[in-house]
Amino acid sequence: MISIQTNYAAMVGEMNLSKTNTFQTNTIEQLTSGYRINSSGDDPAGLAVANQYGANVAQLTQGVINGNSGLSALQIIDGGLSNISTMLNRLQTLATEAASGTFTGNRATVQNEFTTLMGEIDREADNVGLGANNSANAGTLQVYIGGGSSQANSSVQVGPIGQVNSASLGLTGASVTGSTYGVTMAAGAKNLNNGGVVEKGASQTFAVAGLGAAGTDSVSVTVNGGDNGITATQAVQSLNAQLQAYGVTATITSSGTLQFQSAYSTMTVTPGAAGDLAGAGAGTGASLGTTNTTNALAAVALINSAIQALGVAQGAVGAGENDLNYAMGLANSQITNFSSAESQIKDADIATEAANLTRAQVLEQASVAAMAQANAQPQAVLKLLQ
Repeated sequence: MISIQTNYAAMVGEMNLSKTNTFQTNTIEQLTSGYRINSSGDDPAGLAVANQYGANVAQLTQGVINGNSGLSALQIIDGGLSNISTMLNRLQTLATEAASGTFTGNRATVQNEFTTLMGEIDREADNVGLGANNSANAGTLQVYIGGGSSQANSSVQVGPIGQVNSASLGLTGASVTGSTYGVTMAAGAKNLNNGGVVEKGASQTFAVAGLGAAGTDSVSVTVNGGDNGITATQAVQSLNAQLQAYGVTATITSSGTLQFQSAYSTMTVTPGAAGDLAGAGAGTGASLGTTNTTNALAAVALINSAIQALGVAQGAVGAGENDLNYAMGLANSQITNFSSAESQIKDADIATEAANLTRAQVLEQASVAAMAQANAQPQAVLKLLQ
C-alpha cells in the first residue's frame, strides 16, 4: 500500500540506523578503552568474575611486596646469626687454647677477650631482635602473601626462631680462667719454711674428700718419715705424687702453712694424728682465685652446645627464607594466570572490534542512503493526483 501518512520504509531505515549507530558507538568505545566490558550492562556476570580476578591480582601483588619485606628482615637476622656463629668459633678457639695444660700465656688476657665476645654476642642478638632486651623476632613471624582459600593458608609462618644471646645459648658462667679451690691448714707448731719435717719413723695422714664433679670422691694419703726423716719440701713432693691423679696439688705458702688446691669447691682435708705437716686442724674448700684448665674444658663443652643451639635458629631462618621464596614464586604465577583470566573476560578483541567498526561504518552509510530513498517514496503519490 502506498501511503503519505505512514512511511514504513523510512521508519524501518531509521530503526536500523539507530541500531547501527549504537553498535558503532559501542565498538569505538571498546577500541578506545581497550576493554570489552565498559559498563555493568555490557556483561554483568562476566564483570563480577573479572572483578574477583582483579582483586586477587591486587592482593597477590601486595603479597609479593610483603614477601620481599619479610625476606629482607630474615636476611638481616641471618647476617646477625652468621656473625654470632663466627664469634662462637672464636670463643671455641680461646677455650681450647686455655684448656691445654701446656698453655703458657696470660689467662687473664684470654678471659678478657672471652668476656668481651660474649658481651658482643648479647649486643648483636638484641640488634637483630633475638636478644634478652629485644626479642621482637624471636617468636613466630607471619608474612601474609594471599592467594589461598583461607587466611591460614594465605600466610607463611617462620619460626619460632628463639633467642640467641649468651644466656639463651647456655654460655652463662662460661669462663676460660677457671678457679682453683684450696684448703689452707691451720699453722702448726713449726713454720714449714723453717725446716719442718716428718721425723724418722713417723708418718702423717691426710683424708681428702669432696673431690670429683659430684663431690663424692675421696682419697687418703700418707707421708712417711722413713729411716732418716724427710724435709717439708720432700713431704710435699710425696703428697703431690699421690694426689696428682685426683687433680689435687699440695704447696707450702709463704707463711709456712700447708695448702691443698684443686678444681673442686667441695674439697675438704682432714689430717690424722697431729704432726709437723698437719698443723692444728682440718679445713674446707674456699676459692683462691688462681687458675687451672677445669673451667676452660667446661667452656669447650658449653660452646659446642651453643653452636648446636645457634644452628637451630639458623635453620629456622633459612627454612623461612626458602618458604618465602617458594610462596612468592607461586604468587607471581597466580598473578600471571589471574591476569590472563581477567583479560579473557574483560579486555576487548581489537582485531574483531576493528572489523566490526568497518562493518558499522558501511551499514551506517547504507542506512543513510536507504533512508533518503524511503523519504522520497511518498512523493510518488503526487503523480497519482495529477
